[in-house]
This record gives sequence, structure tokens and C-alpha cells, in this order.
Amino acid sequence: MGNLVWWELVRLARRGHTARARVLLLYTMLLGAVVFASSSWYAGNPLALLRGTADPLPPAAAGRFAHQLAFALLEAQLVLVAVAMPAYAVAAVSEEKDRGTLQLLLTTEVTDREIVWAKAVARVAFMLATLAAGLPLLVLTLLLGADPGLVATGYALAAGTTVLSGAIGVHAACHAADGRAALIRAYVQSAVLVGGVFLPPLVLLSPFAMLFYRLELDSEALRVVAAVGYPVAQVLVGCGLVRDAGRVLRRGGATAGPPPPTAFPEPPRGRAEPVVIDLADLPPERGDIGPGDPILWKERSDRVPPLPWVRPLGLLAALLAAALFVSGGWALLERTMRALDPAEALRRVQSPAGTRGPSGPLLVAAGAIAGWLYLLPLAVGVTGCVAGERFRGTLDALLTTALDRRGVLGAKVRVQIEQRLGFAAWAAAALGAGFGAEGGLALGLAVVAAFGAGAGLVVALGAWLTVRCATPVAAFRLCLPALVAVGAIPVLAWYFTDWDDPGRATAVLAWGACGALAAAAACAWRAGVEMGRGE
Repeated sequence: MGNLVWWELVRLARRGHTARARVLLLYTMLLGAVVFASSSWYAGNPLALLRGTADPLPPAAAGRFAHQLAFALLEAQLVLVAVAMPAYAVAAVSEEKDRGTLQLLLTTEVTDREIVWAKAVARVAFMLATLAAGLPLLVLTLLLGADPGLVATGYALAAGTTVLSGAIGVHAACHAADGRAALIRAYVQSAVLVGGVFLPPLVLLSPFAMLFYRLELDSEALRVVAAVGYPVAQVLVGCGLVRDAGRVLRRGGATAGPPPPTAFPEPPRGRAEPVVIDLADLPPERGDIGPGDPILWKERSDRVPPLPWVRPLGLLAALLAAALFVSGGWALLERTMRALDPAEALRRVQSPAGTRGPSGPLLVAAGAIAGWLYLLPLAVGVTGCVAGERFRGTLDALLTTALDRRGVLGAKVRVQIEQRLGFAAWAAAALGAGFGAEGGLALGLAVVAAFGAGAGLVVALGAWLTVRCATPVAAFRLCLPALVAVGAIPVLAWYFTDWDDPGRATAVLAWGACGALAAAAACAWRAGVEMGRGE
């Protein structure tokens, strides 16, 4: 690998990524501690805990509190690794492709395998050094009585997840032609290999679940698997991905060989011959522009086809969501029919415990998948609508026209919202039915409102970022935290809702929807102002 590892680390430090990553880690761990203190029954009122007026805890309860606090901090650390590491690893190779410097790097004496391994090792070392910033906080939990084995297991899982996520990012960047496609590919693979798509039963094999097993279960064999076997397996899988990435570094880019043959007929050679044009080879007619918006007409007629692997993957996800939706709807219908039976209604009144059925989880899982099928293409399209024009060098020509600049942005964003709108309606119906069946109508409406407001925030933030950023990759990367937060709303709401008293969850979701709408309005206003300036 030579000096390429050191050069990658120096370049990250010069760009300020070291300080930003450490601050982001500390913010994430602080957020995890706040969420834990707010939901823990030990602390009671979090404000009283911060003021020092809370009742003191017994020694046994204090040790348990420190144990669970360390678990919350380690889980927050794993979340940051799973979210941030693929983007850092993708940028190591995609930036070279986007700037056109990969060809120069390939002309050196460094082999393809050395280039890929050096970039992967540098990004992994960078993230492992970042994780050291949270070590003082976890040492404090050890002083309060936390289990050192839990902290060691958490760091082992974080190291294994770092290696696996970095390998996924480098592997996706070597296979994809540009940075945005590589970023999408990396996060899809990371959701499967790291998070288990956050749906049972696959999520039970994720590093988050392994840390939970270490906290709650007393099996010594399972502790060894979580602390040693699982991280080693992650490292082996990551090494296999990096090895495969070194073989395909030269594919899919400018150095892949001669360009493909043109789709137009070759010019006549030798004696002059009449050129016969087949009407089937001509592009389809777009029709007249009409009196409407020309930008809207152009965007609707110039839809970019998806990548070859995106269509079958989306089809499989849609089929899975349809199967879950049908199963959950059928279970909900059977539950409703049983509730109409007087004997069944009397039994439910006498023994209300255990009356929840499988309809809620199935419908919520279907809604979560349908929501991602709408949100992910929406974020990709919105963040690239103006930044893509700037990256291709056509934005200046577009701004010199007599068209209203805010209208141009609005037309581009509108086309992206219209695409796959059926998935949004599907997600809203499934989430509303799933949460409404378990927690009442108010909770179902609150979840639907929170999801809709979150989608609006993704659109408005993406519109603002696409105006400000120089490339679509940078805009999508900055919009990614909001996308992940909105996509995780159904899962988080399901896991943290107290089904015996869903009023608190309803209030939190309602206030969250109001905050998301306010933030979306601010981002939309700012996007219009900066688009009007034409900077």
C-alpha cells in the first residue's frame, strides 16, 4: 500500500473531517444519553436529574443504570458507524472518478489491489480513531458500575462494523460509475449486511442485536460469539468485498476500454449508396410543448432510466411489501370479525392482556418498505435536479432564459414528487392501519402525519441543498441524515410506543410533525431565495 494510506489520512485531516467526525460522534452519543434518560424509569423527570434534585438511587439500581447507560452510548456509537462509514468509504474512490484523477492514479506503479486496499485501510483507520473520542464517556460509566465486558464487546462490534461498512463503501464505489450511484448502492448493501433491513427476523442478526444479547442474556457461549465470533466474521466478509473491489476498479469508468458502438447507422463507405432510415430506429415523438410549463414538460419527458440492478431490487422489495400488506390486512380483517362476536368481545374485556395480533407488525413492516421505495428515489431525484445541471455545465444556459428561476426549481421538484407517488399513499395506508389497529385512531393519524411531514422535509431540504451544492453527490450526502431519520420513523415509533398508554407517543409524533413542517417551510423558502439569486 505504500504511502497512499498516509496520504489519504493527511487529506482527510486537511479537509477538517477529523474534527467534524469526532464532534458528530459526541453529539450522537449525547443524543443517545438524552433519549435513554428520558425513557428510563430510574431517572423519572430528566430535568430533575440534570438539576440534581432527583431521588438518589440505591447501589444496585445505580449499577444497573450505569450498565444500561453504557449500552445506550455503545448503540449510538454503532448507529454513527453504520450511517457515516459507507459515505466516507465511497468518497475514497468516487471522488477520484468524479474529478477524473483515477486514470492518472492507475498509470502509476501502484497496482489496482494496492490502491483499493490503501483507501479502505485509511478510511477504516480514520473511523477507528474517531471512535476513540467516545472512550472517556464510557470510562465514566465504568466508574459508575458498568460491566467492562459490555464496553469491550461494544468496541469489538464497532470495529467489526467499521471494517464491514468501509468494505461495502469501497466495493460499491468500484462497481458504480459515479458517486451518487455508488452511495445508493453502498447504503442498500449496508442496510442488508449491517442492519438486516431493520426488520425481524433479519435484524436479530445485526450488531445492534448482538450488543443487546450481551446486555440481557447470561449465556457465556453467546457472549463469546458477540464479542469475538461476530466481529471476526464481519472482518472476513469485509476483506472479501475489498478483494473483489480490487478486481473491478478499472471497469465502468473512463479506463474501461473503447466506447461502445454507436446506435446510429454507420456512414456509407465506398460508392455512394442511399441511406435507408428505419422509422423504428427514430426516437419517439415527444409531442408539442403546449401552453403549459416548458420545464415541467421537459422533465416529464426526459426521465432517466434507473440503473440495471435497481429495477429488480425494487421489484423484490415491492413484492415483499405487498405480501406483508396482504397478510397484515387479512389478519386485521379476521381480528375485526372476531371482535364482532359477543363471546369473543366478552373474553377480551375479561382478559385484555395478549389481545394484540400479528396484523400491526405486518402492516407497519409493509408501510416501512413502501415508504423507503418512495423516499429514496425522491431524495436522489430532488438533490440532483439543479446540482446535476451545475455538474454537467448546463445550469448557466438554463438561467439565461426568460423562465422564472423559482418556477424552474418548482417544476423540477414537482416531477420528482409525482414519481412513485403511489408508494407514498401505500405507506400512509399501511402505517395508519397498523398503528391504528394497535394504538387507536389518534396514534395512526399521528404516524401518518409524521411520515408526511418528514417526506416534505426531505423534499424541501433536498431542494435547498441542490441549489447550494456543487455536485449531486454532495447534496445527497448532506440530505442523507434527514432521509434516514424520516425512513426510521415507523420502526422507532413501533419499538418505543407504550401500547398500554399510547397518548405520549401520539403527542411526540404530532409535535414532531409540526416541527418537520416548520423546518420544511424554512428550507423551501431559502431554496427559492437562493435559486432566484442564481449563485
